Amino acid sequence: MTLNEYLGAIMKHWAVITVCAVLGAVLGFGYAKTQPPVYQASASVMVVPEQGQNSAELVQGSNYVQNLVASYAVLARSPYVLGPVIERLGLDVTPTSLGNRVLVDTPINTVVISVSVQDGSPEQAQQIADEITRELAVAVPQLSPELMDDSPAVRVTTIAKAGLPVNPVAPNTRLLTAMGLALGAAVGLFYAVIRLLLARRVSNWASLQSLSDVPLLGQVVRAPRGTSLPAAVLSAPGAPPAESLRTILANLRFADLDNDHRVLMVSSGNPKEGKSSVATGLALALAEEGGKVLLVDADLRRPTIAHLTGLEGAAGLTNLLLGDVDLEDVVQTWGHETLDVLPSGVVPPNPGALLASGRLATVMLQLRNAYEFVIVDSAPLLPLSDPLLLAQHVDGVIVVARAGKTRITRLKETLGGFRRSGAEVLGVALNAVRPGRQTDYFQREPTVHHRRRAVTLSRGSRR
Repeated sequence: MTLNEYLGAIMKHWAVITVCAVLGAVLGFGYAKTQPPVYQASASVMVVPEQGQNSAELVQGSNYVQNLVASYAVLARSPYVLGPVIERLGLDVTPTSLGNRVLVDTPINTVVISVSVQDGSPEQAQQIADEITRELAVAVPQLSPELMDDSPAVRVTTIAKAGLPVNPVAPNTRLLTAMGLALGAAVGLFYAVIRLLLARRVSNWASLQSLSDVPLLGQVVRAPRGTSLPAAVLSAPGAPPAESLRTILANLRFADLDNDHRVLMVSSGNPKEGKSSVATGLALALAEEGGKVLLVDADLRRPTIAHLTGLEGAAGLTNLLLGDVDLEDVVQTWGHETLDVLPSGVVPPNPGALLASGRLATVMLQLRNAYEFVIVDSAPLLPLSDPLLLAQHVDGVIVVARAGKTRITRLKETLGGFRRSGAEVLGVALNAVRPGRQTDYFQREPTVHHRRRAVTLSRGSRR
């Protein structure tokens, strides 16, 4: 998983992340407004030793007091001090609950004790803070050691009375809103990453880079809305969809297409990934070069080539495998003079057994000898074993993945399935890619009227 994939996931789900962040901020702000205000008042006292007779005694007394300050800080929150405070102010609380609202701080290397009290009433917070320091000044001499004259060794002096707080210290609306915003954004980011990890789909060319051991043949630009890929190739030979198919053929040349790879099978992992459209488009692109090309619909379960081309599909490969007809009786010319189409024919009750028969090898050898190139459209691999039977009689397999639909894990399973069967995977073609910025090198897309007319003219006669 690369950083670009994570950034791509964030950009793809930016709307969800934004909504989550805003919702979190609103919830944080709303929560802050539902909380009662809390005010804090602070008072400070100093613990000092009684006067010594000389400087040595003064230093000794100062060190002695510093060692006791921490103990006096605990004393300030104890029932020994808070009990009289509650009784004097008439508070309806226990010493323990009041102690939870008292904060005591002792700055390091000082003999100062700062007492802070939080309360929903600013006046009561001020009164409690002053009473605690007053009661602490009474309690410390009672608990401290005595000098030789029976006087306490230390005393507590108030150095700062509590002021009346104006602004509440809680709830912190800004902090809670910011925390809600951050938490909401984190939830949105978590959603984006989880979607990336659990449902990784092939979204663009870069998302296939993890399949570094498989050639990436090219991207098939999706046809305009309202038309199919074969119709777009026929009606606009210079448009991006047709040019993208030619790019795939050019890349296949590196696989020695002209010599060793003349019978190619086009398949995919799952249905509705566009394998039949890509197979038909590749056959059209090959036929443009003048070679004799045959397009075979070998998907004997859900054939689509006859529907894509508008040809009669009642008789075809099934009849040929059964030995009921001859090859020349079931092929039809379509699109170009050099392109023939062999439909699947009637859907048989046992497609797997028919493809596993020895008759398939004979038919594929006949097709190889009769045509310069043969493009075979097969069923998807993951739900069926039919492609593995066909792969034994072809020179290479082209796997089609659909942008935004095919999962990376499913694509890896498909490639692994073909490899385990011994089939040669020539590469992956990414189908239905959004067209990039139009340039003057591409022809303009024809109108719907012209596309329909091109499809009508392209429908060949039965041969």
